[in-house]
Amino acid sequence: MDKIVVGVFGRDRPGLVCMIAQLLAKNKCNIEDISQTVLQGEFCGMFVVSLSKSITMEKLQDILESNLSKERLKVFTKRLEAEDKTSDKKTEPFVIVSIGKDRIGLIAAISCVMYQFGVNISNLKFINRTPAFPDKTLTIYEVDVPKETKLSEFAKELRKKADSLGLDISIQHKKIFEDICRI
Repeated sequence: MDKIVVGVFGRDRPGLVCMIAQLLAKNKCNIEDISQTVLQGEFCGMFVVSLSKSITMEKLQDILESNLSKERLKVFTKRLEAEDKTSDKKTEPFVIVSIGKDRIGLIAAISCVMYQFGVNISNLKFINRTPAFPDKTLTIYEVDVPKETKLSEFAKELRKKADSLGLDISIQHKKIFEDICRI
């Protein structure tokens, strides 16, 4: 079965996931994965979908556009690339949290340190000015660290970069982070 990624973007309001899911079901497309968020009032939905044999990606794109453009939503589709089975690197999940004053280049600087160590970001949330931190940003990175990475060196470089940017930063194994948050 052919798999595609469907991206839908537009002003947020109740019912968008329902509307998109119904259109996909009506066209015999199975939703296999979803990531959806709202950024400053804008809906951002990513759906991994299995196509039935009765519809092509192009036809589904046309159907979604014709139905969702009335709602002022933009639709993008692309084929899901096959996973690289040769890259079975063993990783450990970690959570990295940074807190500091907002400025240009924060995400770029921290994510580039991760890149230098072969760390993949699987989820990222940037929150500007929360009630707990009214004059700061909070960034939460869920990452996969290769097992061969020397954690002490990785953490040292992250802290060095964070210090240069005036950020407080922490790195914890995801299991420990979740256990602490549960308490």
